[in-house]
Amino acid sequence: MQSSLPAEERRKVMIKLGEEVADVPQILPLVHQMHRESLFADLPFDEPQFEQIIGFIRDNPGFNGALYVEYDGEPVAFAYYVFRPFMGSRKSWITVMHTLYLRADIRSTPVGGYIWERILLAVRSWSAPRGARGIMFNVTSGIAVEETDTVLRAGGATHLGGNYFLRI
Repeated sequence: MQSSLPAEERRKVMIKLGEEVADVPQILPLVHQMHRESLFADLPFDEPQFEQIIGFIRDNPGFNGALYVEYDGEPVAFAYYVFRPFMGSRKSWITVMHTLYLRADIRSTPVGGYIWERILLAVRSWSAPRGARGIMFNVTSGIAVEETDTVLRAGGATHLGGNYFLRI
């Protein structure tokens, strides 16, 4: 994969994969930042529920994946994804991107673009040996919706509609 990002900047990016990434203290600051930035920032953050989700990912690594990214020693991104049958076809399996967060201050920078490409490469590499037919992205936080749409379409993703939230 070619990148216009200078080699010295690329060397500052470190990606960790696997169940050891499902480490609550390591990921929690980014999760709090994601929650504050999301459409749901006014709802209370439920740390025990988050810990339960992380525990499930850690304890079921064959069907659940995780990655964590640092740039220059600082946490900047994480993702959790699951390998499961596509709705309506138990014979066709896909990877569903449950959560992907890239810190706001680097999201629209060349470093952020490089990290995004590396995340996609890592998730594809995790998915392909499992026989996944594709990657489904759930864009449900309300964070950078237009930018996410642009990046996914540019990468070859097909827009399937959308998620909507109606407050009661």
